[in-house]
Amino acid sequence: MRLVRALVGLVALLGVASAPMAQSNDISPDTKTEVIQKVSDYLEHHAYVPTVDFSEWNQFLKNEQPKLDASTTEEAFTRAMNEAFAKFGASHIYLASPRATKNRMTASMVGIGIRQEYVPDMGLVVMRVIPGGAAEKAGLVIGDVITKVDGKPIEGTKGIPGEEGTKLTLTIKHKDGKSKDYVLTRTKFSTIQPEELTEVDPDTAKLTIYTFDRTYDPENVQKLMSKARAYPNLILDLRDNGGGAVDNLEQLLSFFVGPDDRVGTFVSKAMVDDYARTTGNKADDVTKIAAWSRGFEKWDRQQIGARPDSDEELYKGHVAVLINGFSGSASEICAAALHDVIGATLIGQKSAGAVLVSVIKDASNGFTVQYPIMDYVTVRGVRLEGNGITPQVAIEAKKYRMPGDPDLAVEKAQALFAHEKLRDDRGIG
Repeated sequence: MRLVRALVGLVALLGVASAPMAQSNDISPDTKTEVIQKVSDYLEHHAYVPTVDFSEWNQFLKNEQPKLDASTTEEAFTRAMNEAFAKFGASHIYLASPRATKNRMTASMVGIGIRQEYVPDMGLVVMRVIPGGAAEKAGLVIGDVITKVDGKPIEGTKGIPGEEGTKLTLTIKHKDGKSKDYVLTRTKFSTIQPEELTEVDPDTAKLTIYTFDRTYDPENVQKLMSKARAYPNLILDLRDNGGGAVDNLEQLLSFFVGPDDRVGTFVSKAMVDDYARTTGNKADDVTKIAAWSRGFEKWDRQQIGARPDSDEELYKGHVAVLINGFSGSASEICAAALHDVIGATLIGQKSAGAVLVSVIKDASNGFTVQYPIMDYVTVRGVRLEGNGITPQVAIEAKKYRMPGDPDLAVEKAQALFAHEKLRDDRGIG
């Protein structure tokens, strides 16, 4: 049985990142002390990254003490703690407030059910309408522009968050230029985005995987991949996918790489210590340690690949993988693996460079803390943490893509597949 650990990117922890959240809850000094003690114990005795000195935590904490003392709400305290974590310069060190923890565990949030972006010269534009949310029920659509909240001009998202059951009035400017007021009731809505397979053209399908976290559905992915095999070309869209669990990652890999293929290695403290003890060498290069470990059966559990018990039929067509700056953790492992093992072309922007194995633990009083326990090195000897993946086909990153705008990454993939078809037709190797 191969290693199974939480491998969760920070984006994934936030759920629907731009969805409105409820108001802050007060926090007592005693609660702050209990959470800090719990977090400090985890970092001192359990957290591990070969390149990080966790003994620096007390100094980082001391530097943020004025902000911690001044924080009177759970959200302000959480921000101050995460600012201290950021000084480690490593990913997967994150404190989640009770509200954020509950949102992740229940895959739900309270709000009106939209994702919005501020667009210069336009305003606050609705970029996504959550199925079943208040906005969808009221008739709001992608591309609508929020101009006022409760009769006042917009100031960021001020006035949109609120408690469940409370009402607000949005003034919406539609694409036809006409404005209308909508009275919405903030409700609980699901943040689950099921995996989707869409036809791009008769020869090309696009499989979108939004997360590898708790809401990833292996049965749905299996059904979609069965349909995808009918297409000679497949685009795997991992943009904005912050990561998730290793077993979900390995399930997806099972449709593309064989059970004997290895795509990378998780490097733990035990492995590093064994390397130093066995070889007598200085254990300061995780890429060398990862390569060394592949020669020993005892480290097989930390070699990552397709799910070992999988008998899935492999996809044999051309594959392109879409990534961006919010593709993190398990998404980065997946993208690198498909490039390294089956030659998939990566298209988009450089990935997040946030690839550590981590666990999420109770930090008392409803808080949870995520901390890393292993590093990761690809089968080609590349450490992804802090480096990310640079795509072979780069596309300039846009702050936003308006509804109806062409998807340049998909168009690049189609052009790539057309070239591959030409090569296949001519018998060029």
